[in-house]
Amino acid sequence: MEKKPAMLLILYATQTGNALDAAERIGRDAERRGCAASVSSIDDFDASSLPHRDTVIFVVSTTGQGDTPDSMKLFWKYLLQRNIAKNWLEGVHYAVFGLGDSGYQKYNFVAKKLDRRISDLGATAIVERGLGDDQHPSGYEGALDPWMSSLWIMLYQINPKFFPNGPDFVISDTTLIDRPKFQVTYLETDKLDLQSSSATGLDRVQMQTGRARFMSPGKVSHIKNIPDCFLKMVLVFSFTTSSVSGHLTGCGKDVRHFELEFVSATIQYGVGDVLEVLPGQDPSAVDAFLQRCNLNPESLIIVHPIGIESHHRMLKAMTQKSL
Repeated sequence: MEKKPAMLLILYATQTGNALDAAERIGRDAERRGCAASVSSIDDFDASSLPHRDTVIFVVSTTGQGDTPDSMKLFWKYLLQRNIAKNWLEGVHYAVFGLGDSGYQKYNFVAKKLDRRISDLGATAIVERGLGDDQHPSGYEGALDPWMSSLWIMLYQINPKFFPNGPDFVISDTTLIDRPKFQVTYLETDKLDLQSSSATGLDRVQMQTGRARFMSPGKVSHIKNIPDCFLKMVLVFSFTTSSVSGHLTGCGKDVRHFELEFVSATIQYGVGDVLEVLPGQDPSAVDAFLQRCNLNPESLIIVHPIGIESHHRMLKAMTQKSL
């Protein structure tokens, strides 16, 4: 029987999406080198199972004035329990990459305290923590690229099974570009056989539907059953000028001015607070899209990652093809 490959677990904690992008970038780079990688939000991970993981990569952002991302708060609270033994994570290898802004006093504070706590609980660092800086001309990627290079070398020294062909072997982008990573399932609600379907299956469908309908909801006041505050964008323009070739000139970053007006109750905010911007669509454009694609607007569409085993089999086949 073929042995299961060494699996690299990458956990991210994000507030605005940058840590997710960085975690996926690490996962893609690992897979291009023949390493099976799993990327997951830290709030979907059972913190009590951490001692049973061999190798974990943490990618965490710092928000506000040194605050922990919302998705990481329960995980962090678990790590701070007083009854956890000092050698709780003995035998676990880990690495931390943080995303922050050196313009703030508590620069990358979350990554630093997570690194310190994981180490205090007995885990062994693979490489020195990486600290991405928004002030760098290349953003956080200015620190991420060299950090990943060191990570792959050290991972290979710890466990060569992560990279069967060595850390320098890389699958070409053209080989990976058409590889499916997600499966899309369409469920016609009017065709579901409620009598023959299992209760477990129906519960799962209902749970997934409920989660989809309440993605990124507005915060609900405990006084009134309405969102605390919604803002409408009334003006936006760019401070940076795009050249004919499409590249930004000046500071090298896309800096824009936004003006918003209140459409519900007033809001109080402080320096470092995060504003969530949600996209909107003209209902007529949505209807036109559904009609053009011949889609039933009442259908349930489930998008989920392809299973780890199937994904690894595809990855192994591509690796052999590239050799």
